[in-house]
Amino acid sequence: MQDRFNEFWHSEKRSVKAISRLLAFTLFAAVVTTIAPTLADELSTNPQMLEPVAQVSESSTTTIAIEETATASPTPSATFSSDPVFSPAPVAQSTQTPLPESSDSATSTGVGYPFEIQPRYIVKVPPTGAIDPRAATYFLPHIYASVSDPKVDFTMVCINGTSGMKFDALKKGVPNNADEGNELIYGDQTGLLVISAETNRLINLINSFNGLFISTWAGGLSGRSLTLRFVAVTNPVADPALCSAAKSGAVMTLRPLALDLSTVKGGGSLK
Repeated sequence: MQDRFNEFWHSEKRSVKAISRLLAFTLFAAVVTTIAPTLADELSTNPQMLEPVAQVSESSTTTIAIEETATASPTPSATFSSDPVFSPAPVAQSTQTPLPESSDSATSTGVGYPFEIQPRYIVKVPPTGAIDPRAATYFLPHIYASVSDPKVDFTMVCINGTSGMKFDALKKGVPNNADEGNELIYGDQTGLLVISAETNRLINLINSFNGLFISTWAGGLSGRSLTLRFVAVTNPVADPALCSAAKSGAVMTLRPLALDLSTVKGGGSLK
């Protein structure tokens, strides 16, 4: 039977070919009509087969948001500078020559007053001075004083002594009192002398004209003493009421020379 089917299927007759093609078409149509409804039902019940294309646009939106975040500019950071460091001024050395004075003199403004915390001065004054027991006058040797605190520009010195002593500064024989400017003097040729100026200038004023001249109107100077007190002030001021603020100073005593005033008698021969 198989042989007969092969002979019929491969026959060269037109009638046979027409019948075989009709048979093949009929078989194809039957397959299509059977499978198509089943495939349509499966598509309608499977949500994965019906996924919308809108997800592609959502993905592009997410990409734009990431790019905008990446292009944000960084926040600038603040910078700070360190405080300046200051070094203290060097202490001047003792010398017999006038102390160097600043070419740019400090200018005073307002009334001066003592610093609340007084700095320590380096003061060099002879503790004693030899004097003739009968002398009533004396020139104070050159003195020295300095302060290392760079905040101190001006100094006030108070000079007083034992009762009966008086002090003469600068030009001798005339009162050199001054109540204006950066060099103030109070009590010249009296028992309490107050001078105020820049520190080095102040020392040069005391040492000028052969030094401070000391005298007395009652007896001799032998055995008497004088006191120098130094006060750091904000501006030049010559006020005796401020002398008590001093924390630095010196005392000098005038001691008599060992002179023998006895009369020596001796024999002599006359010719």
